[in-house]
Amino acid sequence: MPSATSLVARSYPDKIIGVENTLPWHLGTDLKHFKSRTQGHAVIMGRKTFESIGRPLPNRRNIILSRHLIEDTENVKWAPNPETALLIADQYSIINLKKEFFVIGGEEIYNIFHKYINIVFLTDVFSGPINGDAKFEREFDGREWWFRFEKEFPKSESDDYAFRISCIVRRKPFHRFASKNEFSADDRAVWDAWARYEAMMDRSNPETVLEPSQLDLLSEL
Repeated sequence: MPSATSLVARSYPDKIIGVENTLPWHLGTDLKHFKSRTQGHAVIMGRKTFESIGRPLPNRRNIILSRHLIEDTENVKWAPNPETALLIADQYSIINLKKEFFVIGGEEIYNIFHKYINIVFLTDVFSGPINGDAKFEREFDGREWWFRFEKEFPKSESDDYAFRISCIVRRKPFHRFASKNEFSADDRAVWDAWARYEAMMDRSNPETVLEPSQLDLLSEL
C-alpha cells in the first residue's frame, strides 16, 4: 500500500502548531515547500484544519476526517473514520501512481495516524514562546527514527521567523497490506492501475519511499 508521510510546522521550543485554529506565523518559504511536496497527492486533514485553510487545496485529493458530514465534491472527500480516510488515500494514490500520501493536521489527526507514518517533514519555527491551544509534542527516538537531512532558513521578507526543516525517517518502515478485492472490486480504474503501481513499487528502494527528486526540493527553496 502507499506509504504515509506527515508535514508538521511547530514553534520552538513550545511545540505549538495552532492558536485558535490559525497558524501563529507566516512562512512563505515553508508554504512553498509544503506545496511542492503535496502537489498531485492525497492529503488527509481534520475538519478544523480544512476550515482554517478556507478552501480545498488545488491539484490534491482533500480527504477530511470528521464525525460531521462534509459534502463531497470532485476534489473533497469526507471520511467519517480513519479507515475510510486510508481507503480513499490508497485508491487515489494507486490510480495516480503515487507512492505516498500526506497527513497534514491538526493535533488529533497527527496522533491518529502516527503509527502509519514512515516519513516526517518537521518544520521547527524559531519563534520563541507562543501561547497556543494545539501542539505537536512528539519526540523522535534515535532507536526508531533517524534524521535524513535538515536545512535552516533565515528570517526574511516572506518568513516571519527563522526556521529549520528536518526529514525524519522511521528506521523500520510500517508496511500496510491489502488485496485489490478489499477496496477496489467495483472500481475499474484501480484494477487497471494496479499492475503499473506494483511494478513501480518493485523498482523502489524498499527502505523508504523518499525519491531522489524529493531530496532536491529543499535546495531549490
